[in-house]
Amino acid sequence: MKMLDADKYSVRFLQFLDGERYPLLMSSKGVPHWYVTLFATTQIRNASKAPNTMAAVLAAIRVLLEWSLRQKVDLEARFAQRSFLNEQELESLRSYTQHKLRESDARISKVVRTVRTENARGSIQRAGNTVSSATQYVRMSYIADYLEWLAIQLIEGEARHVNEETLQRIKRMKTSFVARRPQKSNRSRESARKGLTEEQQSVLLSIVEIDSIQNPFSEALRKRNQLLILLLYHLGLRGGELLALRVSDFDFQQNTVLVARRHDNPNDPRLYQPVVKTADRRIPLADRLMKAVSEYILVNRRQFFLAKKHDFLFVTHQAGPFAGQPLSIKGLAKVFKELQAVEPELFKHLTPHLLRHTANDRFSVLMDKRGASAAEEEKMRSYMMGWKEGSGTAATYTRRHIENKAKEAALMLQEKSTKE
Repeated sequence: MKMLDADKYSVRFLQFLDGERYPLLMSSKGVPHWYVTLFATTQIRNASKAPNTMAAVLAAIRVLLEWSLRQKVDLEARFAQRSFLNEQELESLRSYTQHKLRESDARISKVVRTVRTENARGSIQRAGNTVSSATQYVRMSYIADYLEWLAIQLIEGEARHVNEETLQRIKRMKTSFVARRPQKSNRSRESARKGLTEEQQSVLLSIVEIDSIQNPFSEALRKRNQLLILLLYHLGLRGGELLALRVSDFDFQQNTVLVARRHDNPNDPRLYQPVVKTADRRIPLADRLMKAVSEYILVNRRQFFLAKKHDFLFVTHQAGPFAGQPLSIKGLAKVFKELQAVEPELFKHLTPHLLRHTANDRFSVLMDKRGASAAEEEKMRSYMMGWKEGSGTAATYTRRHIENKAKEAALMLQEKSTKE
């Protein structure tokens, strides 16, 4: 069987003049796939889903389209004739959704900021290993929704009506495919994500000290990187929230910072816009931390000409055409990669989100010392983290503290039993 062209499909982001980021599934000729675009627009975008969710849906459907080409299954022609995928084809598709694409393929390609992108190109390459069961589960869920929608769309386009018998056949196809999804793995409590231990926290804060001999960063980067670590560590910000901070968000009179939602900001030059995912909140900063922010703005940030053209706090320091531009998600990841290299075993899983868990652990300890009630603690935590009150999300971030309290209680019970 003839192999696919190397660059058949790719997911591309566009940015419209109003700032909206819009992902599309493009052919090798730079043309958006008609039905996939219609599905993503009407079913995902119009349901107010985030651009990254749209991109995930498109990436899953791209797997379906690659499978259909390799198997020579013309989905549109078949469905229009009321010939749906049979059990053998559904099993073949299930198996194909396990395939892992190479890193160069998984990356979402960049496109210049325009409303037209006919010249965009990308690549698809195969890899021999497989994706996790969780990734396969998500892929198959999105594909199942698209198959059902496409079948109904095509038949309605031909006959203006889908009779009950045909609708049931479509439902059976979807149900059969959904039933093939792998079981969701329930991570054990021991393997669930927790914050850094006290030892890890101490080592990390020591490493990012400006004069530390273990500090892996150049002199020009040490102030910026220490500040971003401290903000993540003390405030429990998400990585995207950190990168979205503006100089104007800091109130130096009141010693506060505003963490605000600003999706589809047309003034953000980053195509992959870091955003605040949840509620706005204003957080107080200690004098020492606010002073560090002020010094970075007045001494380090102001050295870059391009930094004068925008208001984002953290900027790229690397010499070249991007110096002074807002720090990107990739740039933040590089900071953590270099920290991991200093202590590979100790910081194997170090990420911005791990520091968010750490901040929550520290908050739990403080609430215990204050004797706060469970209800009071939940309200304060939800505000600080930007969660909707009563959402239950707080429980995800208190695992290490709860385990430590349980261990203390277990030892107390054993000691009491021994004395008796």
